[in-house]
Parts: sequence; C-alpha cells; structure tokens
Amino acid sequence: MKLSNVDLTVDNTDLTVRGIIYEQLHTDIPRLRKGGVGAQFWSVFAPASLTGAEVVQVTLEQIDLVHQLCDKHPETFAMARKAADILPLFASGRIASVCGIEGGHQINGSLRALRMFHSLGARYMTLTHNGGPGWADPAVALDGSFCNDAPLGGLAPFGVAVVREMNRLGMVVDISHVHALTMEKALDHSRAPVMFSHSSTRALCAHPRDVPDDILLKLKENRGIIMIVFLSKFVAGEFWVRGGKVGATVLEVADHVDHAVKVAGIDCVGLGGDYDGGTPFARGLEDVGCYKALTCELLHRGYSDGDLGKILGLNAIRVLQECEDVAEEMKREGALAGEEHFGQELYETNEMKLERLDEKS
Repeated sequence: MKLSNVDLTVDNTDLTVRGIIYEQLHTDIPRLRKGGVGAQFWSVFAPASLTGAEVVQVTLEQIDLVHQLCDKHPETFAMARKAADILPLFASGRIASVCGIEGGHQINGSLRALRMFHSLGARYMTLTHNGGPGWADPAVALDGSFCNDAPLGGLAPFGVAVVREMNRLGMVVDISHVHALTMEKALDHSRAPVMFSHSSTRALCAHPRDVPDDILLKLKENRGIIMIVFLSKFVAGEFWVRGGKVGATVLEVADHVDHAVKVAGIDCVGLGGDYDGGTPFARGLEDVGCYKALTCELLHRGYSDGDLGKILGLNAIRVLQECEDVAEEMKREGALAGEEHFGQELYETNEMKLERLDEKS
C-alpha cells in the first residue's frame, strides 16, 4: 500500500482499501488519538511464503514505509531509537514509533541482515510467523494448520545464535507465533527479557498461539512481557457466543489480562491488539480508537492507576530498556558480532547443492 493512496489524517472506518488482505484499516491518526495511543509497534511484516533476497527487500521497503510515515506526519509520529525516547515523545504529543520484524524468515538466515535491520530502527523480531524460518519451530504452519510437533526441538543451533545476537544488539526477542517448546528454549537462552508481542493465555483459550501457564511462570522469572492480543480466535476461540453474537468481547480480553497478572505478575503484562494484522477483533475493541473501553473495564475490575500505567505501556518500555542494558553489559564483556549464516541451508535446493559439489570435484 502506498501512503499516497490513503489519507491517514481522516477516520477511515468505512473505507474499503483494495490491495490489502482485509480491505479495511484499523489504524489512522484520528482513531489513534481517540484511543490515546502514545507509542506504536509497527510490524514490518513479510509473509513466510517469501524467501531469499526477495523477503529481505520487502522487509527493507516496510521499514522505509515507517520512516516515510514519520517524515510525512512529523507532528504526529517520530521514530523512537531508544526506550528513553518514548516518554519524551509522548509528552510532546507525538506517537513514538518502533519497528518490529514479524518473522525470523525475514533475515534470510543472515545475522548480518539482522544487524542491518536493527541499524535501520528494528527493535524486536518475532522468531517465527506462521511457518518457520528453518531454525525455530512455529505454532502454526504456513497453510494455517496447527504444528503439534517441534522437529527442531524449539530452536536449532542457528536459532540460539539469533537469540544471542539479538541480546547483543539490544533487540527484544519476540516469541508470539512460536511453538511452546520454542517459547521455552528462547526463555532458556535469552539473557534479556523476552516479549509476546500479541498473544493471550492458553488457560482461557486453547489455541497453540496462546501461552501456557508454565511459560508465564518462566516469563515472570525472565522479567519479560505478554501483550494480550484482541483477535477473537485467540481470546475466546472461533465459536464463542455472547449475547447471541459470535466472537469474544472486551470482557474476555480483560479476563486474559486478569489471568496473566495472576500468574506472571502485574509487571509482566501489556496490550498488543494486532490491529491491521487480522480479523475479527473482540467486540468493543474493533480498532485502535477503542483502547479506552478496555481501560474502563480494567478500572471497573479494581486496577489502580499505577497498575494501568504499567499495562498500558510502562511495562513494554521497561522491557525495551532492560534489553538495551543487557546489550551494554555484553559490549563491556567484549561480546563479538556473530558470523553464523544459515541462508544457503535454508533456501538452496538439493539440485543446486549437487551442482556445486560437482563443480568442486
């Protein structure tokens, strides 16, 4: 989508946008303002069906789009390079913008590509999307089927190297979308807090994208964060019915917040709506203008202003900051940039490998 094709300064609730998967937008400036959004994770996403140099190019173009968005609307958006940038930008009335790569396949098996994405503003990466990158097991396959098995054991050795390099860079390791064993392995290997950028709790919704309680307990030890997603199928399942209507509501989303707080603690919970990343959303939370509905429900349930501040953003800022702190520690320890490369093993066909062997012989 070209920025010139849509006027983001107006409410586009009723606009049909051709060329995007859901043909509607959940985000624009009026609705961001209505929802009180002060910081935004922009997913620089490319589907796992793209591989090789093509997926790297698409990711670069997506990062450039976020930079263009900030350049075109400087009174509204500004890039946040560090956690410490976010609150001053919020105080100035602007929305702090952070890029996140939503799938490890987007680095094309290259730690050098990962480093360059970080240098351009990417501050987290989801280890897998639907379909794995070849070095981490996903929860859901590319065709949408559930992955019961984890043939890599969660993380291959290159996957461990990716986690280590992200720690060294100060990037947040995001374990939404991954298999439960991948969640466990990432928590075992990460020196820094990790993040579920858009997931809910499996105790309340038995979807493999959601987080089991034993992982929530490990997340508490790790000082990471689970950001509760608003998509109905991850909140209440495909066939939940309330008031004669199918789908979750703001009440079920608040239930997930309650459960995550109960198990992982108030310091490890946030919100990750996943707007413009799926459909349908829980009723009452249909777009970015609706965050206040959830805030009101949580107030009704007795959450204090301090607790709400943590859930609405301060916990996420803390995780970003602590990841930066770990990177500084590793720098002082003399940690060197990783040089592992997994690209050929991922994307080369058997015929190409045989041809290269013939050339060497």
